[in-house]
Amino acid sequence: MKLLILFSFALSSTLFGAGYQIPNNSLNAQALSTAYVANAQGADTTYYNPANMLYNENSHSLEISLNAISLEAISYDSADNNFYIKSRKTLNFIPSLHYVSKKLGKDGIRVGLSIVSPAGLTRQWDEMPASATAKKYALSTVEFNPTIALPLSEKLSFALGLRYLIAQGEIALDAQSLYALEMKGSGEATGYNLALSYRFSDTLKLSTTYRSKISLQLKGDGDARLGATSYYSKASIAAPIPANFIVAIAYTFPTKTTVEFTYDKTFWSIVTETNFEFENPILEATLGKSVEKRWHDTTVYRVGLTQQFDTLKTMAGFSYSPSAAQEEFVTFSSPETDFITFSLGSKYEINNNFEVGVAALYAKGQERKISQPTKPLGINGTLGKRDIITLSIGFEYSF
Repeated sequence: MKLLILFSFALSSTLFGAGYQIPNNSLNAQALSTAYVANAQGADTTYYNPANMLYNENSHSLEISLNAISLEAISYDSADNNFYIKSRKTLNFIPSLHYVSKKLGKDGIRVGLSIVSPAGLTRQWDEMPASATAKKYALSTVEFNPTIALPLSEKLSFALGLRYLIAQGEIALDAQSLYALEMKGSGEATGYNLALSYRFSDTLKLSTTYRSKISLQLKGDGDARLGATSYYSKASIAAPIPANFIVAIAYTFPTKTTVEFTYDKTFWSIVTETNFEFENPILEATLGKSVEKRWHDTTVYRVGLTQQFDTLKTMAGFSYSPSAAQEEFVTFSSPETDFITFSLGSKYEINNNFEVGVAALYAKGQERKISQPTKPLGINGTLGKRDIITLSIGFEYSF
């Protein structure tokens, strides 16, 4: 019975945390730490603020970029000094594509499409006690997001879009002689997004965007071992992607310097429980119990700075992101903490139709001391500082 309790807790610790979001799905967003809503312009407006598509130059535009995201190793130093381990450093390559049409019809309606990865990445621990709950935790997603923008007046625009998400996940646990698990699953789900932009003038812009939650359900199968007994079962787990609401304001000075402030709220309180559902009745009876999760909503504050020269645009960004997990819900698979992010980037206009650019982002995660003495596989010690380093290259073509 003790082994089953330990295994059940291991499964409950694998639900997604705030760290699985990927907010930077274009070169501009990367360079500005995603303080890129009110002043969004070009092909990636279709994703970050589709209402701004109406204010692009009257041509088709296409952007393709590639992000290389490095999750640096995290150390764990137990309070009793019995363990000092580190997670694996992982490297993920994530492409994105954005397209915006030229004006359609006399009303100037415009349509767009983004293909992005809004959530994912991989976390791996090879040693106990972390491997018992997070030997491997991987999630990959692809979102297809078509949008349409409509003018409401000369200064006001509105947009809406459809979110179609495809996801694959993999979980591996290894508690040595106690138990082991390898499971894979996939799923698809839909949502929507809305945007509204108001231009007080050519220099002062106000925008708001909303991306709905996506109620994703991952379904798959896997092999489990409890002690010396092996099992196979089909299984599923809810993997909700929370809604997101942003208000942003941008002002451009006579020096062609634009400053943008964004208020970014993510509704993580949708995550209330973890519940694996097994087709195998033995596993369902012993491991299928729902485990409470009390996540809380988070607010991220972002600042972006853009300087436009004749053929060169330089960008910088800063953001502060608090953890969505209270101390009792921090796990090795979701080692949540507060992050401070800095970013830089530039785009160079080769000619009237073609731009290329690069961007870099550095997110610094804070050290966090965790005490979970009542949990069988709880964290009792210090999770060290952790870094996320992202490099992007991309180009934009107008035709």
